[in-house]
Amino acid sequence: MLKRIFSIPAIILLSFLPLAAQEYSAVSYWKMEQDITYISLLDRQNAGSVLTPEEQKYVNDFKQKLAEYFEKMPDSEKAIYYKNRASWQQNEQNIKGIPAQQPTDVYAGERSKFTQYLIMNGISGAFYGGAAAFILGVEDEGAATGMVLLSAGASVLVPVLTIKDRYVSYNSLALSNHGKLVGALQGAALGVLMVGDNVEEGKLLLTLSAASSIAMGRVGYSLGKNKPWTEGRAALYTYYGTLMPLEGLALTAAFESEDPRIYGLSSLAFGAGGYFMADAISKRNNFTRGDITATGTLATLNGLLGLSIMLDITDDSDEYPPGTIMIPAIGALGSSLLSHLWLKDAGFTNQQGRNVALASAGGSIIGLGLVAIAGAENPAPYYVTGYITGMTTYALMVNAYKKKNNFSLPRNEMKTGWNFNLTPQNIFINRKIASYALANPGKRIDFLPAFSASLTF
Repeated sequence: MLKRIFSIPAIILLSFLPLAAQEYSAVSYWKMEQDITYISLLDRQNAGSVLTPEEQKYVNDFKQKLAEYFEKMPDSEKAIYYKNRASWQQNEQNIKGIPAQQPTDVYAGERSKFTQYLIMNGISGAFYGGAAAFILGVEDEGAATGMVLLSAGASVLVPVLTIKDRYVSYNSLALSNHGKLVGALQGAALGVLMVGDNVEEGKLLLTLSAASSIAMGRVGYSLGKNKPWTEGRAALYTYYGTLMPLEGLALTAAFESEDPRIYGLSSLAFGAGGYFMADAISKRNNFTRGDITATGTLATLNGLLGLSIMLDITDDSDEYPPGTIMIPAIGALGSSLLSHLWLKDAGFTNQQGRNVALASAGGSIIGLGLVAIAGAENPAPYYVTGYITGMTTYALMVNAYKKKNNFSLPRNEMKTGWNFNLTPQNIFINRKIASYALANPGKRIDFLPAFSASLTF
């Protein structure tokens, strides 16, 4: 009975895949910067003149106005601004060459966030209907299936009738989807924390899971609507809000805890910590949604590498050493934190972030294909080569986009600091160097770095 009730949402879930209205444009922002009074006062101030209190107040207020406007600009418009402002400064006629932007893609096409929002609503509604049927003890299969379908249909129809033709931000939809999914998982974790080994309390677990999903979905929608966050900041919250509970569960499993309550507590604690981490990172860096997509790609590559190593280590054994689960966990979290340094001031557009992800996937597949042609008796060459080719593609794409995005910045405005480079192709070269070094022990041999970092003052 329970299996049938939840079969429909499971099928819908398989079809689920992951832009704010363009009210704030790059051209308008640039024109604001060209305010004659503002520029005149800045020139006087830079020349060493002392401004009157009224003039200083005008400058401060105008800077605040510019900052607020820039924060509300979509990432795509910020990218247009960075790319074209140098040419606009030289010739204002170049503004006419910028193509007109679509008013919004929240409702446009199958890839729109609104479509994704409706799909997630349908999945969530089916889950709520199935949970209600189980909690109420509905034994008739037709009635239970009807509750699932009615709840799913209503969850799709209501937002179409109430939200359509209104302004809906990307942040509202993205955070709402995230809240529903993570809310269901964390609600179940809260239930496990309460009941422990008493698995017969399945109704309580489902009740808490459904209630938490509904509540966090509404909270996410409200935060996206009322908070002046950029899309990149919202993406940070969804990223770490999803990653950190998994890290907590992995850490608990590594310590071989047998108490279910510890697993529930670690999921809740690490989940809350993930949001605090995202908030701290967002205050130090102005990442775009494209940057976070690239971060997720790097974490996926390293997490899959760690998972492959873990499975390979335990391939000849019926038991999995608990500590090995930390290999993919550390790989995913460590590469996420490293990417924030690597992608600092990268300013990737949404499309650039997607291109990095798709190119990295393509590079990994090419590596697998090369090993398949050459032939291999064990899995190590497959996942190592796939990782190296994927990381090489990732590094090339990231560095190319960073150079492209920074090229239009005036030299005196380009920020300095840490610069990171990954060159995994050097692993292959070092293997050849190693054989030469063993054959010539008297010579000094230098290996090539697979990772390098430099600091510019």
